[in-house]
Amino acid sequence: MKALVKTKAGPDGMRCTEIPEPIPGGDDLKVKVFACGICGTDTHLLHDSYPCRLPVIRGLEFSGVVTEVGENVSQFRLATGWSH
Repeated sequence: MKALVKTKAGPDGMRCTEIPEPIPGGDDLKVKVFACGICGTDTHLLHDSYPCRLPVIRGLEFSGVVTEVGENVSQFRLATGWSH
């Protein structure tokens, strides 16, 4: 899957790259993201003016559908009839 990842200091340290698709645990959801935005913190991370531990995946504002639920999850359900 594609992700915006900050891997090293400096503006050239943030790139859109392929990463392994996550496997949800018992208390987790997996969401197929249809759209994602960036926020002010992302621009600060780009210019190293906000602390973080590298590598860090960015993108907080997103929309999508639930495609997997962990065995302990009871208040969410799988999306049906969606395709993208």
